[in-house]
Amino acid sequence: MSTGLSYVLASILAFGFHAFVVTLLLLNWDNKDLVESLPIQPYYIEAIVVEENPHTAKKKREQARKAAEKNRKRIARERVNEKARLKQTAIEKAKKQSLEQQIAEQKKRDDELASMELNKAVDREVDLAEDERVKMEQSLTLSILEEQNFRRAVTDDEQALAYVSQIQRDIVQNWSRPPSARNGMQALLRVYLVPTGEIVNVVVEETSGNEAFDRSALLAVRKTQRFQVPAKSRQFERNFREFTVLFRPEDLRL
Repeated sequence: MSTGLSYVLASILAFGFHAFVVTLLLLNWDNKDLVESLPIQPYYIEAIVVEENPHTAKKKREQARKAAEKNRKRIARERVNEKARLKQTAIEKAKKQSLEQQIAEQKKRDDELASMELNKAVDREVDLAEDERVKMEQSLTLSILEEQNFRRAVTDDEQALAYVSQIQRDIVQNWSRPPSARNGMQALLRVYLVPTGEIVNVVVEETSGNEAFDRSALLAVRKTQRFQVPAKSRQFERNFREFTVLFRPEDLRL
């Protein structure tokens, strides 16, 4: 008997049994004796092993495999997404902490810079005050020195004039005016001395135009050989290291 025929017969028997039971219920038999006297007929249901179509089974296995694969990929994707989310959270947390640290460090640097600027400002004020004090002291000292120098200069000039007068007298004593000297002639000589007053050189800086007159002037200076000069080096350097002498027939001027 083929599998299809067996399946049909089993279905017919099952349907007939259920129809019989329904009929008994509808008739509502009350006579228990009659019911009890009825022989119980055993019914047998043949168990039939239904063989599944190989193509269908393969298809189901493929579907199950695909479903499992899809589920596995979903789980893997969820794990990757969760890992990425946790990583992003960690990155954002690290960025936040780094930003907070940077802000704190910047604030610390700003505070330190502000403190340094304040200290510099205070130091500048102190330095300015000190500079003003020093300037006032220097100004006072300079005023005193200027006053002293002025007094010394007056004294030095007075002394210098005395030495100039003596030099003029020495030159006049040694000057012999030549016969060719005429009013209006003049010769300017430059004289060079050493601190001892000795003459080291004398030159005609401006000629009179008369050779005899110029020569007489040079001779008058050279004859003196040595002049009296101040012993103070500063005064000598300022007034007597070198000087000019103007020779004119009518007078003699330094």
